[in-house]
Amino acid sequence: MEELELICLQIISNAGEARSQCMEAMKAAREGRRSEANAFIKEAEERMKAAHDVHTKLITMDAGGELGAARLILVHSEDIMMGAEITKDVAKEVVCVYEKIGEMK
Repeated sequence: MEELELICLQIISNAGEARSQCMEAMKAAREGRRSEANAFIKEAEERMKAAHDVHTKLITMDAGGELGAARLILVHSEDIMMGAEITKDVAKEVVCVYEKIGEMK
């Protein structure tokens, strides 16, 4: 089970960092720092890809019967990843909105 915990922590770390990058992107967009906002989004997308890659490993392990019963850390890592995914989608939209507002001025 130690391997499962380490895998889950990789998801939590990558997804948590992606969420933080998204929040920074929205702040940067609000402050008119559009190129910086887009850089934060790009970093968030890279972190989410890393989280998804690890998640795929979990799915493969589960399909092979290696996981057994779900543990709280597994559920927590899934929750963090999905929250980060939603935050990333919202942040991308917010950055686009701020870019459109900037074009209208």
